[in-house]
Amino acid sequence: MNEHETVRGVLQAWLDDLRQQPPREWSVTELSRRAAWDQVRTVVAGLAPVSRRPDLYGKDGSALDDEVLLAMTGLEQVAEAAATGTLMSLDDLTADFTALCMAAAPEAQTWILLDIDLPRGTDLALGEYRLQTVSATSLAQLMPLPSMHRFIRNPDLDPDTLGGSTFLQQSLPGQALARGRSWLPDLDQRPERRHLEPLLALQLWNPEESVHPEAYFRVEPGRHSELRAGSPHIEPYFDHTGEEVGEVHRAFGYHVPPSAVPGLTAFLHEVHGMISTVRSRTVKDGRSAPTARALASAANRLVRAAQRTMGGTYVDESEADDVLLDYVIAMEAVAAADGSGDSRRRTSQRSAALWTRDEDRLAVYKTIKRAYTRRSRYAHGEDQTPITDEELFTVRCTAFGVFLRWLVLTSALGEEVLQHLDASLLSHQERCRITKVLDAFFTATPPATTPGACCEAHRS
Repeated sequence: MNEHETVRGVLQAWLDDLRQQPPREWSVTELSRRAAWDQVRTVVAGLAPVSRRPDLYGKDGSALDDEVLLAMTGLEQVAEAAATGTLMSLDDLTADFTALCMAAAPEAQTWILLDIDLPRGTDLALGEYRLQTVSATSLAQLMPLPSMHRFIRNPDLDPDTLGGSTFLQQSLPGQALARGRSWLPDLDQRPERRHLEPLLALQLWNPEESVHPEAYFRVEPGRHSELRAGSPHIEPYFDHTGEEVGEVHRAFGYHVPPSAVPGLTAFLHEVHGMISTVRSRTVKDGRSAPTARALASAANRLVRAAQRTMGGTYVDESEADDVLLDYVIAMEAVAAADGSGDSRRRTSQRSAALWTRDEDRLAVYKTIKRAYTRRSRYAHGEDQTPITDEELFTVRCTAFGVFLRWLVLTSALGEEVLQHLDASLLSHQERCRITKVLDAFFTATPPATTPGACCEAHRS
Protein backbone atom coordinates (compact mmCIF):
# COMPACT_ATOMS: atom_id res chain seq x y z
CA MET A 1 0.00 0.00 0.00
CA ASN A 2 1.48 3.40 -1.02
CA GLU A 3 1.39 6.64 0.98
CA HIS A 4 -1.67 7.95 -0.85
CA GLU A 5 -3.76 4.87 -0.08
CA THR A 6 -2.64 4.82 3.55
CA VAL A 7 -3.52 8.49 4.10
CA ARG A 8 -6.83 8.05 2.28
CA GLY A 9 -7.79 5.16 4.51
CA VAL A 10 -7.17 6.91 7.83
CA LEU A 11 -8.79 10.18 6.69
CA GLN A 12 -11.88 8.34 5.48
CA ALA A 13 -12.16 6.42 8.75
CA TRP A 14 -11.85 9.65 10.74
CA LEU A 15 -14.45 11.49 8.61
CA ASP A 16 -16.84 8.53 8.77
CA ASP A 17 -16.54 8.56 12.56
CA LEU A 18 -17.37 12.29 12.62
CA ARG A 19 -20.41 11.77 10.39
CA GLN A 20 -21.76 8.93 12.50
CA GLN A 21 -21.14 10.64 15.83
CA PRO A 22 -20.84 14.40 15.29
CA PRO A 23 -18.92 16.19 18.06
CA ARG A 24 -20.68 18.63 20.37
CA GLU A 25 -18.51 21.39 18.91
CA TRP A 26 -16.19 21.50 15.93
CA SER A 27 -12.99 22.32 17.77
CA VAL A 28 -9.45 21.00 17.83
CA THR A 29 -10.06 19.57 21.30
CA GLU A 30 -13.14 17.60 20.24
CA LEU A 31 -11.79 16.41 16.89
CA SER A 32 -8.44 15.25 18.24
CA ARG A 33 -10.00 13.11 21.00
CA ARG A 34 -11.40 10.60 18.52
CA ALA A 35 -9.70 7.20 18.35
CA ALA A 36 -9.76 7.53 14.56
CA TRP A 37 -7.57 10.62 14.83
CA ASP A 38 -4.92 8.55 16.62
CA GLN A 39 -4.59 6.57 13.38
CA VAL A 40 -4.14 9.80 11.43
CA ARG A 41 -1.39 10.87 13.84
CA THR A 42 0.40 7.54 13.38
CA VAL A 43 0.45 7.93 9.60
CA VAL A 44 1.58 11.56 9.78
CA ALA A 45 4.42 10.65 12.15
CA GLY A 46 5.60 8.04 9.67
CA LEU A 47 5.49 10.41 6.69
CA ALA A 48 6.78 13.50 8.51
CA PRO A 49 9.34 12.60 11.18
CA VAL A 50 10.31 15.33 13.63
CA SER A 51 13.81 15.43 12.12
CA ARG A 52 12.34 16.77 8.85
CA ARG A 53 9.15 18.52 9.98
CA PRO A 54 9.71 19.82 13.52
CA ASP A 55 7.12 22.53 12.76
CA LEU A 56 4.35 19.89 12.86
CA TYR A 57 5.29 18.88 16.41
CA GLY A 58 5.08 20.52 19.80
CA LYS A 59 7.99 22.59 21.06
CA ASP A 60 9.65 19.63 22.76
CA GLY A 61 9.27 17.51 19.61
CA SER A 62 7.75 14.58 21.48
CA ALA A 63 4.30 14.60 19.87
CA LEU A 64 2.48 16.00 16.87
CA ASP A 65 0.75 19.35 17.43
CA ASP A 66 -3.00 18.95 16.84
CA GLU A 67 -3.43 22.73 16.73
CA VAL A 68 -1.10 22.86 13.73
CA LEU A 69 -2.53 19.82 11.95
CA LEU A 70 -6.18 20.70 12.45
CA ALA A 71 -6.60 24.44 12.95
CA MET A 72 -3.70 25.99 11.04
CA THR A 73 -4.08 23.73 8.02
CA GLY A 74 -7.85 24.26 7.81
CA LEU A 75 -8.48 20.52 8.15
CA GLU A 76 -10.82 21.26 11.06
CA GLN A 77 -13.15 23.28 8.79
CA VAL A 78 -12.83 20.79 5.92
CA ALA A 79 -13.82 17.96 8.26
CA GLU A 80 -16.88 19.87 9.47
CA ALA A 81 -17.97 20.55 5.89
CA ALA A 82 -17.47 16.93 4.82
CA ALA A 83 -19.12 15.43 7.88
CA THR A 84 -22.19 17.67 7.60
CA GLY A 85 -22.93 16.68 4.01
CA THR A 86 -20.90 19.00 1.76
CA LEU A 87 -19.72 17.15 -1.33
CA MET A 88 -15.95 17.18 -1.80
CA SER A 89 -13.31 14.94 -3.29
CA LEU A 90 -11.65 12.66 -0.75
CA ASP A 91 -8.94 11.98 -3.32
CA ASP A 92 -8.13 15.71 -3.55
CA LEU A 93 -8.05 16.01 0.23
CA THR A 94 -5.80 12.97 0.44
CA ALA A 95 -3.41 14.36 -2.15
CA ASP A 96 -3.23 17.69 -0.34
CA PHE A 97 -2.68 16.17 3.09
CA THR A 98 -0.08 13.70 1.78
CA ALA A 99 1.82 16.53 0.06
CA LEU A 100 1.75 18.53 3.31
CA CYS A 101 3.30 15.63 5.21
CA MET A 102 5.92 14.83 2.56
CA ALA A 103 7.07 18.43 1.96
CA ALA A 104 10.06 20.04 3.60
CA ALA A 105 9.47 22.70 6.22
CA PRO A 106 8.95 26.06 4.45
CA GLU A 107 10.69 29.38 5.03
CA ALA A 108 8.65 32.18 6.57
CA GLN A 109 7.89 35.22 4.38
CA THR A 110 6.23 38.61 4.61
CA TRP A 111 3.76 39.39 1.81
CA ILE A 112 2.63 43.01 1.40
CA LEU A 113 -0.53 43.61 -0.61
CA LEU A 114 -0.17 46.77 -2.74
CA ASP A 115 -3.03 48.75 -4.28
CA ILE A 116 -1.22 49.05 -7.63
CA ASP A 117 -2.09 47.55 -10.98
CA LEU A 118 0.73 45.63 -12.67
CA PRO A 119 0.30 43.37 -15.71
CA ARG A 120 -0.37 39.70 -15.18
CA GLY A 121 2.87 37.74 -14.96
CA THR A 122 4.98 40.57 -13.56
CA ASP A 123 7.72 39.04 -11.43
CA LEU A 124 10.94 40.88 -10.65
CA ALA A 125 13.57 40.86 -7.91
CA LEU A 126 14.53 43.93 -5.88
CA GLY A 127 17.38 42.93 -3.62
CA GLU A 128 15.87 40.77 -0.90
CA TYR A 129 12.36 41.51 -2.18
CA ARG A 130 10.23 40.12 -4.97
CA LEU A 131 7.51 42.14 -6.72
CA GLN A 132 4.91 39.86 -8.24
CA THR A 133 1.35 39.73 -9.52
CA VAL A 134 0.03 36.47 -8.09
CA SER A 135 -2.71 34.40 -9.70
CA ALA A 136 -5.56 32.81 -7.76
CA THR A 137 -4.05 29.38 -8.46
CA SER A 138 -0.69 30.42 -7.01
CA LEU A 139 -2.38 31.90 -3.91
CA ALA A 140 -4.27 28.65 -3.38
CA GLN A 141 -0.99 26.72 -3.59
CA LEU A 142 0.27 28.66 -0.58
CA MET A 143 -2.39 26.97 1.53
CA PRO A 144 -1.77 23.60 3.24
CA LEU A 145 -4.81 22.09 1.50
CA PRO A 146 -5.00 24.05 -1.76
CA SER A 147 -7.81 22.12 -3.45
CA MET A 148 -9.92 22.53 -0.30
CA HIS A 149 -9.65 26.32 -0.07
CA ARG A 150 -13.33 26.86 -0.95
CA PHE A 151 -14.37 24.94 2.15
CA ILE A 152 -12.30 27.11 4.49
CA ARG A 153 -14.19 30.07 5.89
CA ASN A 154 -12.67 33.46 5.11
CA PRO A 155 -9.03 32.53 4.51
CA ASP A 156 -6.83 35.55 5.19
CA LEU A 157 -4.96 35.28 1.89
CA ASP A 158 -8.11 34.56 -0.12
CA PRO A 159 -7.43 33.31 -3.68
CA ASP A 160 -10.96 34.19 -4.82
CA THR A 161 -10.68 37.91 -4.03
CA LEU A 162 -6.93 38.55 -4.17
CA GLY A 163 -6.02 36.55 -7.27
CA GLY A 164 -4.22 38.82 -9.77
CA SER A 165 -3.20 41.33 -7.10
CA THR A 166 0.32 42.68 -6.65
CA PHE A 167 2.42 41.63 -3.68
CA LEU A 168 5.82 42.69 -2.41
CA GLN A 169 7.42 39.63 -0.84
CA GLN A 170 10.33 39.30 1.57
CA SER A 171 11.87 36.08 2.87
CA LEU A 172 12.51 35.79 6.60
CA PRO A 173 15.32 33.22 6.85
CA GLY A 174 15.83 31.71 10.25
CA GLN A 175 12.54 32.82 11.75
CA ALA A 176 10.68 30.12 13.65
CA LEU A 177 7.48 28.89 12.04
CA ALA A 178 4.14 29.51 13.72
CA ARG A 179 2.64 26.87 15.99
CA GLY A 180 -0.82 28.37 16.11
CA ARG A 181 -2.75 31.38 14.91
CA SER A 182 -1.70 34.68 16.46
CA TRP A 183 -4.61 36.31 18.21
CA LEU A 184 -2.81 39.63 18.55
CA PRO A 185 -2.36 41.71 15.39
CA ASP A 186 0.87 43.49 14.56
CA LEU A 187 0.52 46.62 16.67
CA ASP A 188 3.11 48.63 14.73
CA GLN A 189 1.15 51.63 13.45
CA ARG A 190 3.64 52.17 10.64
CA PRO A 191 4.69 48.74 9.32
CA GLU A 192 5.77 50.34 6.02
CA ARG A 193 8.90 51.62 7.81
CA ARG A 194 10.36 48.12 7.61
CA HIS A 195 10.12 48.14 3.82
CA LEU A 196 11.04 51.70 2.82
CA GLU A 197 13.47 50.89 0.02
CA PRO A 198 11.23 48.97 -2.40
CA LEU A 199 8.21 51.14 -1.61
CA LEU A 200 10.19 54.30 -2.30
CA ALA A 201 11.61 52.90 -5.53
CA LEU A 202 8.08 52.14 -6.72
CA GLN A 203 6.90 55.59 -5.73
CA LEU A 204 9.77 57.27 -7.57
CA TRP A 205 8.74 55.51 -10.78
CA ASN A 206 5.46 57.42 -10.75
CA PRO A 207 5.23 60.20 -8.14
CA GLU A 208 1.84 61.28 -9.46
CA GLU A 209 0.11 58.22 -7.97
CA SER A 210 0.55 56.92 -4.43
CA VAL A 211 1.81 53.44 -3.61
CA HIS A 212 -0.24 52.24 -0.68
CA PRO A 213 0.48 48.97 1.19
CA GLU A 214 -2.94 47.72 2.25
CA ALA A 215 -2.25 44.55 4.20
CA TYR A 216 0.70 42.62 5.62
CA PHE A 217 0.63 38.82 5.72
CA ARG A 218 2.83 36.25 7.41
CA VAL A 219 3.16 33.45 4.85
CA GLU A 220 4.64 29.99 5.29
CA PRO A 221 4.12 28.51 1.80
CA GLY A 222 2.18 25.26 1.88
CA ARG A 223 1.67 25.51 5.63
CA HIS A 224 0.13 28.71 6.99
CA SER A 225 -0.91 32.23 5.97
CA GLU A 226 -2.14 34.90 8.35
CA LEU A 227 -3.07 38.59 8.18
CA ARG A 228 -0.80 40.55 10.53
CA ALA A 229 -1.68 44.20 9.84
CA GLY A 230 -4.02 46.28 7.69
CA SER A 231 -6.83 44.89 5.55
CA PRO A 232 -7.41 44.34 1.82
CA HIS A 233 -9.76 46.77 0.09
CA ILE A 234 -12.47 44.42 -1.20
CA GLU A 235 -15.42 45.63 -3.28
CA PRO A 236 -18.49 43.93 -4.80
CA TYR A 237 -18.03 42.66 -8.35
CA PHE A 238 -20.86 43.04 -10.88
CA ASP A 239 -21.40 41.29 -14.21
CA HIS A 240 -22.47 43.01 -17.43
CA THR A 241 -26.13 42.97 -16.33
CA GLY A 242 -25.38 44.79 -13.10
CA GLU A 243 -25.89 41.76 -10.89
CA GLU A 244 -23.46 41.28 -8.01
CA VAL A 245 -21.58 38.05 -8.63
CA GLY A 246 -18.75 38.19 -6.12
CA GLU A 247 -16.04 40.34 -4.60
CA VAL A 248 -12.76 41.63 -5.95
CA HIS A 249 -9.68 43.48 -4.75
CA ARG A 250 -9.49 46.95 -6.25
CA ALA A 251 -6.28 48.53 -7.51
CA PHE A 252 -6.21 52.33 -7.58
CA GLY A 253 -4.53 54.76 -9.91
CA TYR A 254 -0.95 53.42 -9.99
CA HIS A 255 -1.16 51.55 -13.30
CA VAL A 256 1.62 50.09 -15.41
CA PRO A 257 0.65 48.90 -18.91
CA PRO A 258 2.40 45.80 -20.32
CA SER A 259 4.45 47.93 -22.71
CA ALA A 260 5.99 49.80 -19.75
CA VAL A 261 7.15 46.74 -17.79
CA PRO A 262 10.68 46.65 -19.30
CA GLY A 263 11.17 50.32 -18.43
CA LEU A 264 9.75 49.82 -14.95
CA THR A 265 12.03 46.83 -14.38
CA ALA A 266 15.17 48.70 -15.45
CA PHE A 267 14.24 51.76 -13.38
CA LEU A 268 13.45 49.79 -10.21
CA HIS A 269 16.64 47.73 -10.42
CA GLU A 270 18.77 50.84 -10.91
CA VAL A 271 17.08 52.97 -8.25
CA HIS A 272 16.77 50.21 -5.66
CA GLY A 273 20.45 49.43 -6.18
CA MET A 274 21.39 53.08 -5.65
CA ILE A 275 19.25 53.30 -2.51
CA SER A 276 20.88 50.16 -1.08
CA THR A 277 24.36 51.42 -1.89
CA VAL A 278 23.89 54.85 -0.33
CA ARG A 279 22.09 53.42 2.71
CA SER A 280 25.04 51.13 3.47
CA ARG A 281 27.70 53.88 3.39
CA THR A 282 29.69 54.32 6.58
CA VAL A 283 32.48 56.56 7.87
CA LYS A 284 35.73 55.41 9.46
CA ASP A 285 34.30 54.65 12.91
CA GLY A 286 31.51 52.51 11.43
CA ARG A 287 28.70 55.01 11.84
CA SER A 288 26.36 55.73 8.94
CA ALA A 289 27.71 58.29 6.50
CA PRO A 290 25.93 61.66 6.20
CA THR A 291 24.35 60.70 2.87
CA ALA A 292 23.10 57.42 4.39
CA ARG A 293 21.47 59.30 7.26
CA ALA A 294 19.98 61.84 4.86
CA LEU A 295 18.53 59.06 2.71
CA ALA A 296 16.96 57.30 5.70
CA SER A 297 15.32 60.50 6.95
CA ALA A 298 14.00 61.53 3.54
CA ALA A 299 12.77 58.04 2.66
CA ASN A 300 10.85 57.79 5.90
CA ARG A 301 9.13 61.12 5.29
CA LEU A 302 8.32 60.50 1.62
CA VAL A 303 6.80 57.08 2.22
CA ARG A 304 4.93 58.44 5.26
CA ALA A 305 3.42 61.18 3.09
CA ALA A 306 2.47 58.63 0.42
CA GLN A 307 0.76 56.51 3.09
CA ARG A 308 -1.48 59.46 3.95
CA THR A 309 -2.36 60.02 0.30
CA MET A 310 -5.32 57.88 -0.73
CA GLY A 311 -6.68 56.86 -4.09
CA GLY A 312 -3.73 58.32 -5.95
CA THR A 313 -3.68 61.99 -4.94
CA TYR A 314 -6.38 62.62 -2.30
CA VAL A 315 -5.18 63.98 1.04
CA ASP A 316 -7.67 64.66 3.82
CA GLU A 317 -7.89 68.40 4.52
CA SER A 318 -7.03 67.85 8.19
CA GLU A 319 -3.74 66.18 7.23
CA ALA A 320 -2.69 68.39 4.32
CA ASP A 321 -0.37 70.58 6.41
CA ASP A 322 1.30 67.55 7.98
CA VAL A 323 1.82 65.97 4.56
CA LEU A 324 3.37 69.18 3.25
CA LEU A 325 5.60 69.22 6.33
CA ASP A 326 6.79 65.70 5.48
CA TYR A 327 7.71 66.80 1.96
CA VAL A 328 9.62 69.86 3.18
CA ILE A 329 11.54 67.83 5.78
CA ALA A 330 12.40 65.21 3.13
CA MET A 331 13.85 67.85 0.81
CA GLU A 332 15.72 69.52 3.65
CA ALA A 333 17.17 66.18 4.74
CA VAL A 334 18.95 65.64 1.44
CA ALA A 335 19.66 69.23 0.39
CA ALA A 336 20.64 70.83 3.72
CA ALA A 337 22.08 67.89 5.63
CA ASP A 338 25.39 69.64 6.30
CA GLY A 339 23.73 71.90 8.88
CA SER A 340 25.46 75.17 8.03
CA GLY A 341 23.66 78.40 7.21
CA ASP A 342 20.02 79.11 6.44
CA SER A 343 18.28 75.77 5.76
CA ARG A 344 15.52 77.41 3.72
CA ARG A 345 18.02 79.02 1.37
CA ARG A 346 20.23 75.95 1.13
CA THR A 347 17.29 73.62 0.46
CA SER A 348 15.67 75.79 -2.20
CA GLN A 349 18.92 76.69 -4.02
CA ARG A 350 20.49 73.25 -3.96
CA SER A 351 17.23 71.55 -4.91
CA ALA A 352 16.82 73.92 -7.84
CA ALA A 353 20.39 73.14 -8.91
CA LEU A 354 19.30 69.52 -9.42
CA TRP A 355 17.41 70.58 -12.56
CA THR A 356 19.22 71.36 -15.77
CA ARG A 357 16.94 73.91 -17.46
CA ASP A 358 16.73 77.45 -16.11
CA GLU A 359 12.91 77.60 -16.22
CA ASP A 360 12.70 74.36 -14.22
CA ARG A 361 15.25 75.59 -11.69
CA LEU A 362 13.27 78.78 -11.12
CA ALA A 363 9.99 76.86 -10.80
CA VAL A 364 11.45 74.44 -8.25
CA TYR A 365 13.04 77.28 -6.28
CA LYS A 366 9.70 79.14 -6.05
CA THR A 367 7.78 75.98 -5.13
CA ILE A 368 10.11 75.20 -2.24
CA LYS A 369 10.15 78.80 -0.99
CA ARG A 370 6.33 78.82 -0.89
CA ALA A 371 6.30 75.45 0.88
CA TYR A 372 8.72 76.76 3.51
CA THR A 373 6.49 79.78 4.09
CA ARG A 374 3.52 77.51 4.70
CA ARG A 375 5.58 75.27 6.95
CA SER A 376 6.67 78.23 9.10
CA ARG A 377 3.14 79.56 9.46
CA TYR A 378 1.87 76.10 10.34
CA ALA A 379 4.64 75.52 12.90
CA HIS A 380 3.95 78.89 14.58
CA GLY A 381 0.16 78.52 14.54
CA GLU A 382 -0.38 81.46 12.20
CA ASP A 383 -3.51 81.78 10.10
CA GLN A 384 -3.18 80.92 6.42
CA THR A 385 -5.41 79.90 3.54
CA PRO A 386 -5.92 76.13 3.16
CA ILE A 387 -3.45 74.50 0.81
CA THR A 388 -5.06 73.57 -2.50
CA ASP A 389 -4.88 70.12 -4.07
CA GLU A 390 -2.91 71.57 -6.97
CA GLU A 391 -0.36 73.23 -4.70
CA LEU A 392 0.15 70.12 -2.59
CA PHE A 393 0.46 68.03 -5.75
CA THR A 394 3.18 70.34 -7.06
CA VAL A 395 5.09 70.13 -3.78
CA ARG A 396 4.75 66.36 -3.86
CA CYS A 397 6.16 66.05 -7.39
CA THR A 398 8.96 68.44 -6.48
CA ALA A 399 9.88 66.49 -3.32
CA PHE A 400 10.10 63.17 -5.12
CA GLY A 401 11.98 64.82 -7.97
CA VAL A 402 14.50 66.35 -5.56
CA PHE A 403 15.08 63.01 -3.86
CA LEU A 404 15.50 61.07 -7.11
CA ARG A 405 17.94 63.56 -8.60
CA TRP A 406 19.89 63.83 -5.35
CA LEU A 407 20.06 60.02 -5.24
CA VAL A 408 21.44 59.84 -8.78
CA LEU A 409 24.04 62.51 -8.04
CA THR A 410 25.13 61.22 -4.64
CA SER A 411 25.53 57.74 -6.12
CA ALA A 412 27.95 59.23 -8.68
CA LEU A 413 29.63 62.01 -6.68
CA GLY A 414 29.67 60.54 -3.17
CA GLU A 415 29.71 62.46 0.09
CA GLU A 416 30.70 65.72 -1.62
CA VAL A 417 27.40 66.01 -3.50
CA LEU A 418 26.25 69.18 -1.69
CA GLN A 419 29.52 70.95 -2.38
CA HIS A 420 29.17 70.10 -6.07
CA LEU A 421 25.64 71.54 -6.07
CA ASP A 422 26.87 74.74 -4.44
CA ALA A 423 29.68 75.02 -6.97
CA SER A 424 27.28 74.53 -9.88
CA LEU A 425 25.55 77.81 -8.99
CA LEU A 426 28.70 79.68 -10.04
CA SER A 427 30.68 77.23 -12.14
CA HIS A 428 29.66 76.32 -15.68
CA GLN A 429 31.99 73.33 -15.53
CA GLU A 430 30.29 71.95 -12.39
CA ARG A 431 26.87 72.59 -13.86
CA CYS A 432 27.82 70.66 -16.99
CA ARG A 433 29.15 67.83 -14.83
CA ILE A 434 25.87 67.55 -12.94
CA THR A 435 23.87 67.79 -16.17
CA LYS A 436 25.88 64.96 -17.69
CA VAL A 437 25.22 62.63 -14.74
CA LEU A 438 21.48 63.40 -14.65
CA ASP A 439 21.02 63.20 -18.41
CA ALA A 440 22.73 59.80 -18.52
CA PHE A 441 20.36 58.40 -15.89
CA PHE A 442 17.15 59.85 -17.31
CA THR A 443 18.08 58.72 -20.82
CA ALA A 444 18.89 55.15 -19.80
CA THR A 445 16.21 54.59 -17.12
CA PRO A 446 13.53 57.30 -17.24
CA PRO A 447 10.62 57.16 -14.76
CA ALA A 448 7.01 57.06 -15.93
CA THR A 449 5.26 60.16 -17.22
CA THR A 450 1.50 60.54 -17.03
CA PRO A 451 -0.88 63.03 -18.65
CA GLY A 452 -1.93 66.12 -16.77
CA ALA A 453 -0.26 69.09 -15.16
CA CYS A 454 2.61 68.38 -12.80
CA CYS A 455 5.80 70.13 -11.87
CA GLU A 456 8.92 69.39 -13.86
CA ALA A 457 9.99 66.59 -11.51
CA HIS A 458 9.98 64.06 -14.33
CA ARG A 459 12.11 66.02 -16.76
CA SER A 460 15.84 65.85 -17.08
